[in-house]
Amino acid sequence: MTLISPHIIDVKRKMEGQIRGYLLSRNSQLIFVRNFDGFSPAGYVAMPSSTVTDFVINEPWTKMIAAESHASIAQTAPWFATDSLRSALASIYEKNANIKIECEKCADSEEFGFHIGRIVAMGGSSLGFVFFDSAGRWFDSPYAIPYNSITRDY
Repeated sequence: MTLISPHIIDVKRKMEGQIRGYLLSRNSQLIFVRNFDGFSPAGYVAMPSSTVTDFVINEPWTKMIAAESHASIAQTAPWFATDSLRSALASIYEKNANIKIECEKCADSEEFGFHIGRIVAMGGSSLGFVFFDSAGRWFDSPYAIPYNSITRDY
């Protein structure tokens, strides 16, 4: 199947849930999607290609999002590298930007789940990560997230 923007696609994954949006880039390592949450753009999602099982063009959503005048963002490139997960994470680290990282049911992950915060170090097999609590207070001590446990980031 040829996936050409500005088609909205549903990305089927090995994990629960799917991701809907514009396919921006894909290679043997990584897939980038401009995600839609509800009826508006919700940022970018990067996921290892190995976690994706199928792509399906969603014609009703494609028409609806085009009618809402969002189709032009299908041509907007992300501000970070898109060739590999590590290069994307390194770009985000260099900009000191906040990020959401998910480790969904990976056997190699010491801590499953959802991480929101900032990358503070890039190591050989893991990244150093700090997060904040529901009151917006940053924790002082970073913890490690192994690269091979990451199933998607935002």
